[in-house]
Amino acid sequence: MELNYSDIIILILGLSMFGLEVLILKIKKRNTISIHQTVLNLGLGMVERLIGIMTINFGIYFFTALMPWRLFDSIENRWLAFAITFVAVDIMWYVYHRLSHRVSLIWAAHLIHHQSIEYNFSVNFAISPFGFFVRIFVYSSLVLLGLTPEDIILANALNAFYQYILHSELWPEFKGWEKVFVTPKFHQIHHSSVHEHLDTNYGGLFTIWDRMFGTYHVDEKNIEYGLTKPVEQQDPFHIQLVFILKLFRNFKEFNLKKAILLLFLGPEAQTPDMPRLYTIPIVHHSVRIIIGFLIFLIGYLTLSLHMLPNWMAFLIGISGVFICSGMILLFNPKNHRSV
Repeated sequence: MELNYSDIIILILGLSMFGLEVLILKIKKRNTISIHQTVLNLGLGMVERLIGIMTINFGIYFFTALMPWRLFDSIENRWLAFAITFVAVDIMWYVYHRLSHRVSLIWAAHLIHHQSIEYNFSVNFAISPFGFFVRIFVYSSLVLLGLTPEDIILANALNAFYQYILHSELWPEFKGWEKVFVTPKFHQIHHSSVHEHLDTNYGGLFTIWDRMFGTYHVDEKNIEYGLTKPVEQQDPFHIQLVFILKLFRNFKEFNLKKAILLLFLGPEAQTPDMPRLYTIPIVHHSVRIIIGFLIFLIGYLTLSLHMLPNWMAFLIGISGVFICSGMILLFNPKNHRSV
């Protein structure tokens, strides 16, 4: 039995940084983190991790399979090769990130990261497993250009970590740094639903790509986080599926040509109504959150260790997400304090 220790370390590190952020905010008496949004973000991350642990090797296999099709040989100088890869990964992140906002089929996954009306480290957990597969195909072009899978994966990990630490309002503005680097304030504008901020600041590490392609924007307007039209049913399953359902419904409401076209147009081309798959009251209680998270961990670890059939470990993990998210009433709400 092999456990992916790097994945576990990332999970612990992410939760620890968020816990430290919560502690600092409490010390500063800044109550900007709600239990509802935090549990929703964590629930989305738990779903992503359960699917991610089953597909973790897909990127490596896919990149390796492309090696014989390279158009150029690998660069012999290792430091130069990695430096080029590091910059190339940031360029491709910009490409993927802009596509994820401008193509509805990809936005269906990426909106998960933008649904949060709060801006803190928990937002990093709110990601979709579908976005992982899209990024794999985007980054695969770098393999064809002669860059190695190892360098691409390492550069992507460093890029992702840098983006992780951006998601907090505790950082200073780093005024002037945004001319070269993506700063927390620069990325806050990207998460804003204010009209002037929409479709701007896609960069991951460097802002040069936003400058080159006309998406660079800095101002002092107040920032409002979240989607321009919030999703009414606030649970990690409905949010994962709601926009996908909307795209499917286009095939019933419009002719085939228009429905297909709407898959690839921006989200502003869609009709304003948002479907609702179901209606379930969300009630958070501290005991349920803890128990649900522990059940998720059991499913996650047994899935990682292959201690149970994948389907069984996955169902255990998903049941933990249901419980943690407040969708299943294990206890009488009258007997337990709401949080």
